[in-house]
Amino acid sequence: MKKTGKVLILAGMLAGMLAMAACGRDDGGSSDSLEKLKKKGEIVVATTGTYPPYSFHDADGLTGFDIDISNEVAKRLGIRAQFAEVEFAGMFSGLDGGRFDTIPQLSVTEERKKKYDFSDPYQFSNLTLIVLEENQDIKSFEDLKGKKTNGTAESVQGALALKYGATLVPENGDSVELLKTKRVDALIYNNLYFLDLQKNRPDLKIKVADRSDEIETAAFLFPKGQDETVHAFNEALRDMHEDGTYAKISVKWFGKDISEGVRP
Repeated sequence: MKKTGKVLILAGMLAGMLAMAACGRDDGGSSDSLEKLKKKGEIVVATTGTYPPYSFHDADGLTGFDIDISNEVAKRLGIRAQFAEVEFAGMFSGLDGGRFDTIPQLSVTEERKKKYDFSDPYQFSNLTLIVLEENQDIKSFEDLKGKKTNGTAESVQGALALKYGATLVPENGDSVELLKTKRVDALIYNNLYFLDLQKNRPDLKIKVADRSDEIETAAFLFPKGQDETVHAFNEALRDMHEDGTYAKISVKWFGKDISEGVRP
């Protein structure tokens, strides 16, 4: 009886240990995701480096709205942001494979929320259809059937273009050049991107042909189970709104304070 009792006790202890281990696996490491980043001292942020004013290169190197936002959030977490430049089509597989820790400036969609977690949105905008001023054929998204536009099927812009029957042309650099040289008939970006083009590319003769009624929300995207990190990002973003840092960054890149439209 004593031997049987000991066996039962050991079996119970083993079962408890296995259950605890299983629980640790089930939460995806959420309880220590932030601690791991702090121990590493950095967070790897995926970016294209070809999307002004969000992420692009100037004489001093990589810069942009998302670069400043990412650096500021990382600083408030007590770490630094390390940027990995990659084409958009490879971002999700890179995140899945652990090459990056987060992707900024991604549209929050129900489909993506099934596989990934998002921070609070830090930008609201409308998808905008941009054409050359001389273009008289495209007056709305409905006119995209049989036309060419920029993007990939994985992007929200690309999905919208495909919905209206357009053919997608990979950007591979400056998408504006695709429009100028008429290798595409139109571009689809958010309205803030159009405002930036008007401000910084006066040589471009472009106009807005149509604008989506739906509000597009952009946020940081993370693998599932990074609860502590997501929470820390949300706190940092809220603090940036409260102390005026977000407004300062938005004025720098857009010429106006867009913070009122993006408060969590």
